[in-house]
Amino acid sequence: MNSYRGEVRKRRQNLLIVEGHHEKNRLFWLLIKCFPEININMDEIWIYGTNIYQLYNDIVREYGEEWAAENEDIDLPFVISKKQYPDKLRYKEDFTNIVLVFDYERDDTNFSEEKILEMQRCFIDAADMGMLYINYPMIESYQHLRQLPDDDFAERKIPVSLRPGKEYKALVEHETILGPKVDFPHRIDDMLEKHFGVSDAEKRKKCCNEILEISSVNRMEKAIENALQGVVAEHILPTVKYQLVDWVTKQGYVHTNLTYWKFIRGVFKQVIYHNISKANRIQYGQYQIPENKYKEYFERLDLTEILKIQNLASKDNIMGFIWVLNTCIYFIAEYNFKLVMD
Repeated sequence: MNSYRGEVRKRRQNLLIVEGHHEKNRLFWLLIKCFPEININMDEIWIYGTNIYQLYNDIVREYGEEWAAENEDIDLPFVISKKQYPDKLRYKEDFTNIVLVFDYERDDTNFSEEKILEMQRCFIDAADMGMLYINYPMIESYQHLRQLPDDDFAERKIPVSLRPGKEYKALVEHETILGPKVDFPHRIDDMLEKHFGVSDAEKRKKCCNEILEISSVNRMEKAIENALQGVVAEHILPTVKYQLVDWVTKQGYVHTNLTYWKFIRGVFKQVIYHNISKANRIQYGQYQIPENKYKEYFERLDLTEILKIQNLASKDNIMGFIWVLNTCIYFIAEYNFKLVMD
């Protein structure tokens, strides 16, 4: 793994290149909220939507067919801005981090083992040309844990015949214990907007933040009532309050005197651990990682080698399989490994 671990960098703008915004936005928003040490504001992120093969073609158009073989210094912000905003060109020097996040889509009509391997080999540093994270089979794999800890995750695979998309999302939704936890802030916001008519986004945001900062069972009911004051109409305030008291109680974190953010930070640290262990299992055949060698094992991972193994395992349309693995969750460990150890 190439990295910028432990460096204290002045945050400027950040480029997130993705295919489809919704789930990826939510995941990175949560990571940024849970790990404020990385000092990135969602407002400072330029999100660009594209397909990995379209991006490959855009690079070829700018740098030629042999761009990877010739070790070209690829400037992705320039490639993207030249195509989308030709009168306002951007350059990689404008960005602190360039992160590419794509799903492994074996069933894509444009799928090419050679092209994605070239992309994975070249984009290995978020602080330089960019860091490519491929999620197997797709980004929802970060939720594909049935319990914590989940030792069975070591061998979790899906058949190639189970196409990514609705089928895999439905499988994860059925099996995950994480979905209700990571969706909790959005459930509160949706409830306030759709069920109780709170149209003011800033009011909803402030209210939601106050609720997620509650860390005491004894003060929970009063704190929720205070958060709702001036946000929902007085005549429905008791109904909303008791609905939220029930929801927060069922999440369980207040019983351990944690805020939602401290609780979910701990959850993400476990998710990161499971996926580092899984990558080690895929590349080296060992799932259990000694605690004193956790960082060492992470640093020896090679995402290109893992992609080669995934390509080989999924070649057969009938008997092939894909190892379930999320790599974009490594963003936190890449930035500063201490954040996943404290």
